[in-house]
Amino acid sequence: MPLYLWWLRAKKSTMPKPIVAICSPNAKPETFVQAHIDLLDADIKLLYGGYRPQFSKQYGALVGQHFLAKTLRRMGEILQPKGWLTLHEKAIAAFLEKEKVEVVLAEYGVAGAKVYRACRAANVPLIVYFFGFDAHQHQTIARYKEDYLQMFQYATFIAAVSQHICDKLILLGAPPEKVVYSPCAPNTAFFACKPKLQSNNLIAVGRFVPKKSPETTIRAFAQILKEFPHIQLKMAGNGPLFAHCQALVKTLGIENNVHLPGPITPADMQHWFQDAIAFVQHSVTAPDGDMEGTPVAILEASAAALPILSTLHSGIPEVVKNGETGILVPEHDVDAFANAMRTLVENPAKSHQMGLSGRQYVLDNFSMEKHIGTINQLIQRCIQPH
Repeated sequence: MPLYLWWLRAKKSTMPKPIVAICSPNAKPETFVQAHIDLLDADIKLLYGGYRPQFSKQYGALVGQHFLAKTLRRMGEILQPKGWLTLHEKAIAAFLEKEKVEVVLAEYGVAGAKVYRACRAANVPLIVYFFGFDAHQHQTIARYKEDYLQMFQYATFIAAVSQHICDKLILLGAPPEKVVYSPCAPNTAFFACKPKLQSNNLIAVGRFVPKKSPETTIRAFAQILKEFPHIQLKMAGNGPLFAHCQALVKTLGIENNVHLPGPITPADMQHWFQDAIAFVQHSVTAPDGDMEGTPVAILEASAAALPILSTLHSGIPEVVKNGETGILVPEHDVDAFANAMRTLVENPAKSHQMGLSGRQYVLDNFSMEKHIGTINQLIQRCIQPH
């Protein structure tokens, strides 16, 4: 290795990492948020417990959590003049200053709307990451419209997991020069999966919620069972539509072919993917406006070399090349979804080739290395001019 390259690498390894506060609604973050915590080239300070975080890993509760403290804090927020920082926001700002935080990364747009005032008070740059519902759900948009506009003005960057969401954010008032397309990435372990060519299993993994329309998948599957009585549908996950789907399976009389085990682990997912012929997910726009961003399960299934059967919805066409790495049909079209299932089941060789093409497409365009690299660059760009 040339001496100057060795010197640059050694210098980089001794440079202090930037101090980044990640605001996560949950103490046990979602997979894509956990990837940021684990893999970003930064000294991470985790704030969690709601969209306006309540706790830090370093100090526990940011403000008093007993009943009287909560009551007094709430009364103060109601009575204080508009524009003044709340006690909670002051606590967040104090944390940022005490920990010498250089950048805040707010996971979900609503979290950004809740913390931008504290960031401004502490003079800390803000990156806000939108994932789906936070840019589409009618009630969320109505509630946070004014806060979003203020947040858009303060934030240094506004990232989104799909180009579809980027376009929506600009319509909502985000300055186009601040909006950054940064899709999620699959766990690298899924690239090691080797699906069986002659499998009988169609696989779905995701929450049982309106925007994933699990009942549509079940109805489409029921249509092809007379032709392919050996085919099995495995749907992992839980949610408000789970009991409804259980009842639907029983009503259709297909209990022997449809399996609803509830949530499964990532290790179980890898095992399922290796014994599958395709991944199915009928995503739609929910009645309340909720939509997908870039579904991580679809990326992980593609990384596992499974062909994808899904819909022409939100960011899905950005990660699935219709006719090449999977088949996409119109939303709510049960017959088209059934026909696409039939195509994949009848042609295992074609399905296998689609899966291999999908794996390469995800590897080239949606790798974890590329995703984390983008966020690292945004962090550095926040710090340098600041």
